[in-house]
Amino acid sequence: MTQGITCSCGALLVEDVDERGVRPVGSDGFITFRRTTDYVMCEKCMAMYDVRSLIEKATSSEVIGLLETLAAHSQDDE
Repeated sequence: MTQGITCSCGALLVEDVDERGVRPVGSDGFITFRRTTDYVMCEKCMAMYDVRSLIEKATSSEVIGLLETLAAHSQDDE
């Protein structure tokens, strides 16, 4: 398990990040970010984060690298 990511409001947003994607708080499944419009929403304040926004919130180089890989594999909705 990698380091989680917190929302701007301070609530834990993502519990785990790995090569499959991100696991939001309270979820057993992973979000893969197949499209640039895929996002994670904070349970506390309802703020939404796409994969690029999560990269900005991440604090460890390992998590940033995993998120950058996920972002590279996401495609526009065209």
